[in-house]
Amino acid sequence: MTTATTRTKSRKPTTKSRASGKKARAARAVPIRQLNPAEGIKTVQDLADHLYVAAQVELSTIPLYLFAAYSIRTRGHSQWAAPRGVLRTLTGISIEEMLHLALVRNLMVAIGHGHEISFYDRDFIPEYPSFMLNRYNPDDPDGAELLLSLDRLSTEQVSTFRRLEMPDDIDPKATTFATHPEDVGQYTSLGEFYRAIDQAFCELDSKIDWAVEDARKQYKRAFWNEFGSGKPIRVYDLDTARQALKLIIEQGEGSVDDHKRIEIRPGVEDYTHYEKFLRIEKGVEGIGAVDGGPEYEINIDDPEATWPLVSDPALEDFEDQPAIHSLMTLFNAAYCYTLCLLDDLYDHSTDDVKKKKIPGTEREELFSYRYGLERNNISLMQGVLYPIAQTLVTTPITDGPYKGFNAAPSFEFYDFDEDPARSKKEQLLDLCEEAIQHFPILGGPDGVQRQINLVAAL
Repeated sequence: MTTATTRTKSRKPTTKSRASGKKARAARAVPIRQLNPAEGIKTVQDLADHLYVAAQVELSTIPLYLFAAYSIRTRGHSQWAAPRGVLRTLTGISIEEMLHLALVRNLMVAIGHGHEISFYDRDFIPEYPSFMLNRYNPDDPDGAELLLSLDRLSTEQVSTFRRLEMPDDIDPKATTFATHPEDVGQYTSLGEFYRAIDQAFCELDSKIDWAVEDARKQYKRAFWNEFGSGKPIRVYDLDTARQALKLIIEQGEGSVDDHKRIEIRPGVEDYTHYEKFLRIEKGVEGIGAVDGGPEYEINIDDPEATWPLVSDPALEDFEDQPAIHSLMTLFNAAYCYTLCLLDDLYDHSTDDVKKKKIPGTEREELFSYRYGLERNNISLMQGVLYPIAQTLVTTPITDGPYKGFNAAPSFEFYDFDEDPARSKKEQLLDLCEEAIQHFPILGGPDGVQRQINLVAAL
């Protein structure tokens, strides 16, 4: 991919998409269970604590990758860029991270500690900006913290993604993964962290009371990812636990030699997340759009490639702008509703298939509330979150310190009212109705409002 040096339009922006008047917010550490790598994983509770942190790690990556994907302005071009395109790559990785999140929870359920985790939890959902679980370089503590920020797609942001997934045999000093900075022992990467969990499963197998009776409450069906690979694994013994961990490791940073590959065998293997980010950073996976001729191909740092989004947006910063505030609130509520659906899914077994009479007829059909939850989860991601995000990123901010930028989703915790007389779905519909007053596109026969009406009521 080449870019003409005489075209000033192709220059990389000198500043990030942050408004100068933005309120200063210190980077917040994600609340985690403190682990001590130096002591190892000695008990089943230690193992559960490690898995809880692993789930937080997985959830913390999903908003980052989705935000970058939402920011792509040349969406129609990127989708078809050869060989796969940035948009399809980011979408595929995001869905694979959702798979990892489910697999980690499956592991917790399998060892009898599923009750310790809830995705819809103020202390579980990450905030941005925040440091990646106190990840730092002990030899250079001032320069190696990995700050996770919601920001538009750029070479700089993709570099952060790549460092997040970096294998420990590339540059150990730059990839220290510390869950307890005061301790001497550290995990050198997420891969080593997961390998320690795998080893613990082997060593603690005889002490684990495998919750086989809860296996059918784990996430197993209705997984869809045309831009990625892998599928859910129901965990009920050591072998299936190791299969789940192997999938997470191989899709993320991979084995120690995977990143040295030049090509893969299509249909047989896939690049790891680290490799995919490296390919985006190097321009192998492109936007696919051109401007006036083949001599000028738009790259990810070109102003034409992405919307000028506010970085690390916060709902509190838009209290004086009711239109954008209502749309951001709706997105946050829909995001949290998706997590609530996943929580509810883990409370129901796949054995709940029953016969249900079809209204107005004498016929009966098979019905599964659990299967409906799984399908609803997919429809929420595609039919609700995506169009709300698209409406946000295409909305210019015309007043205040953010003037000149576009709005963006903040992926914040939304506190649903627990009043049993008013369901979470009803509250979500009320928020949608409020946003429709400013953005009529959310209504209509196939709009967000209709999609919300179709999802399961919580």
